[in-house]
Amino acid sequence: GKMIHHVRPAPDTRHHSGGAGTATPQSLPPFIADLADCVIIPLTHQQKAVAHLTVDIAFSYHVAADDELLLQSLSSALTDFPVLCGRALNLRREDTAELVLCVPKAHHRDAGTKTYTPSWAYVPLTFDTNERVDTYINGVAPNDWFDMAVNCIPSGACDVSSFAHHEIDTSKLGDPMTRIRVSIADKGHQMIAISMNHSLVDAGSISLFMAAWSRQYQLCREMGGAEAKMHEDVGRSIITFDHPMFDMDGKRNDEQASVPDEWTRLLPNESSGENPFVENKANMTNEMTDVSCTIYYRSRDQIEVLKNKSLAETHRQRQLQLEEQREIRTPPYVSSNDALLGEVCEQLEATSVLLCMDWRPVLDRTTFFGYAVLFLYLDFPSASNVAVACRNILGWKGANGEGGCAITVRDANFVMWKMQNETKQGPTDLIWNSWTGLFNLHDQDYCNDNHRGDNFAEMECCPHDMLMSEQMCRARVDVARRGLSYAIVFPQPNRSVRVYFFGPSEVGRLLHH
Repeated sequence: GKMIHHVRPAPDTRHHSGGAGTATPQSLPPFIADLADCVIIPLTHQQKAVAHLTVDIAFSYHVAADDELLLQSLSSALTDFPVLCGRALNLRREDTAELVLCVPKAHHRDAGTKTYTPSWAYVPLTFDTNERVDTYINGVAPNDWFDMAVNCIPSGACDVSSFAHHEIDTSKLGDPMTRIRVSIADKGHQMIAISMNHSLVDAGSISLFMAAWSRQYQLCREMGGAEAKMHEDVGRSIITFDHPMFDMDGKRNDEQASVPDEWTRLLPNESSGENPFVENKANMTNEMTDVSCTIYYRSRDQIEVLKNKSLAETHRQRQLQLEEQREIRTPPYVSSNDALLGEVCEQLEATSVLLCMDWRPVLDRTTFFGYAVLFLYLDFPSASNVAVACRNILGWKGANGEGGCAITVRDANFVMWKMQNETKQGPTDLIWNSWTGLFNLHDQDYCNDNHRGDNFAEMECCPHDMLMSEQMCRARVDVARRGLSYAIVFPQPNRSVRVYFFGPSEVGRLLHH
């Protein structure tokens, strides 16, 4: 039968001495208000722009995890992710209302333990039986396999003056921004379906959370829930939530004359529009009717064929360079992502792309939890060999550190500058978003005790698949219907991939060959 639990962050005994008082969450943006049991923090422009969307992913397992251990380990993991228990609030100041986030804070209790006390600070976790989770088809999970994180954005607003008593009016809060459903079939096949408000997470954040939950599950199983929390200081990453944009307030430099050409090339010439998901965006003027979600697969060998095809054109250009004695900059390699992007652009006849980039590794913020996506604008002379053109723009590493081409997007100064200009959008043909570097999937036989810890979402075994929800697919079909195609690449076992293409049905048929 169906069981619903309100999972709260576990009491935290780490690094605390006894005493009274409160402890606010670590590494948060500057507080708008510090109340009795929560803090009010701002959201970035990007977070507000995607707050109407959810990210809904289901992880499929051949071996079911223990329900009680899932509950214990989720509670322990949430201690490091208090924002997942947060709630959205429309905060009214004078004549305007701003979307903000209420994050629970912990109170010191006996023996130095910190406990999160707000009644609204929890993540709903549902356990259910569902025979269909053993028979899903082609990478899409039905919506009823999820508890969708809906109604997160409240309709009303709360006046800032109401904080005078240092308490929050809970009637003004939105619904939980994270919901999890665990479904199991008789054969032991299990699906862990996660729905999170997009303002809280991107793909990298989901990876961080699943890694933490997985690690806590293994510790709870091996040492017991209570002992796991006591012994987890060593090797436990400190999760941070403070977006770098808040460090740049008042420090913006708009002197474009000093900006390198390589940087400005990754912005469109036009400066209109908001973000790729709003209906009035400048590049969504050509409404399309015959659009759909096409799902296709590329094996490791097929990706190598695509890369070799692109490099053959590079070799031809090099020959021309020698014969005509002129300089043509050609990369010595293309990445798998370049090759997959090039294939779609060729069929779509796309000459401009918004490439999604995770800035965490560039800024050495690998434990940042939040929305860490930059949209790089790439413009190509033609759609014939986008893989090479993409690598020319992004740069490459030379052999032994020599003879390379500057990798602009790996420059921390560029990333900080791009954040300040992220609202500048222009006409674009395609959004390209790859999740392949963030999750690992393995076959059941690979998941044994000798390989524990290799996977980001391992419980009793490694997940053998990850699926997108119907709702998430439909939201991106809506984007494509407004004239902007979209592609998301998911990892598959053995370095193969599953590509979700949202765009013209005719192009989808060409890709699904």
